[in-house]
Amino acid sequence: MALHRLLFALLLLLTACSNYGLDNTVILDVGDNFQKANDENPPFTTFIIKSGGHYLQSVQNPKVGNKWIGEEGTILDGYDEISEAFSGVARHITIQNIKFRNYVDNGINFRSGKNIFIDNVHIRDTGSGDGNRNGAIRVANVTGLTVTNSHFERVTAGILPTESKGPVVIERNTALNIGRNFVQLDQVKGEGIRVRYNSMERNGDELRPGASDVEDWISVHMVMGMPLDPAQISFNRARGHGPSESGAFIILGDGGGRYIIAEGNIGVRPGQVGIGIAGGSFIRINDNIMYSSNSEVSNVAYYSANITDARDCLYHTIQNNRANWENGVDQNNFWSDRACEVKEVGNIFPDLSITDRIWYEAEKFNGF
Repeated sequence: MALHRLLFALLLLLTACSNYGLDNTVILDVGDNFQKANDENPPFTTFIIKSGGHYLQSVQNPKVGNKWIGEEGTILDGYDEISEAFSGVARHITIQNIKFRNYVDNGINFRSGKNIFIDNVHIRDTGSGDGNRNGAIRVANVTGLTVTNSHFERVTAGILPTESKGPVVIERNTALNIGRNFVQLDQVKGEGIRVRYNSMERNGDELRPGASDVEDWISVHMVMGMPLDPAQISFNRARGHGPSESGAFIILGDGGGRYIIAEGNIGVRPGQVGIGIAGGSFIRINDNIMYSSNSEVSNVAYYSANITDARDCLYHTIQNNRANWENGVDQNNFWSDRACEVKEVGNIFPDLSITDRIWYEAEKFNGF
């Protein structure tokens, strides 16, 4: 049935393309008005943005099927005066090869839409508030989101999909000194939920002014994967953290949730917790590696508990993980309140061979 729906959607898209034509390409030079270009051209227009600085530009409600593609060296700068570069409703939209700077609230913020593709963007010095609602990329009520090959730096938060449906694919991105979360999946459900092969790091004091420091690098809140296609939080790496005494690398099952896997992730001093399951059911943590030397915030490498008091909290599996995690003067590699029918299989706690060199091993095996 999923394949049939996909084919039907593609048929509708191709039909629409044939109605509007595929040959409308518009060149946007420095000084051109992006909103005017959007309004005056038909759907399924490709906008080629010339290299250079494009200042105080924004586009609200890009038309269906439009592509916004930058040449090498294309920069959109909001000068800390423009709220967002792209906003409103977006359907079948591509945003690619653009550097965004100095937007007040968000780099990209779509309140609803379908099939949004964002690739090879670079967003920095952007976002307002504490990062709970605003950041580099914020979408809500969207079906189909892809964010790939992009970099985020000095933002209040990274990628924030809310109340959306899969596929949601966030892969092969990098983050440096982001705010509250690199990724927060909030009430996302369905097939094709993937957060994979991302690399994130906290280093030095270069944060966006007013931004919160890292809480959870990857937060999975009320996410519902599918029994045969669970949400995958896999093959990511994180190094460093802020001063939070409750933050983590990856938190699963926050507020409940079902059918989620965290696999092959590597953490180097990534927070108070490496990977935690805070509630929910049918959640599995397997083949991850966590390292933390003694620090003021270091607590536990892995845990399973019904911290959020989820109504259903069962079938947690902790399998084939490794950790060398110091809490004070002791090893503290796993903890559970035994409220969620947790199963432990094949873990190595502690594995004293693990050091901070695992960060570089991830480069070798995961292609960072």
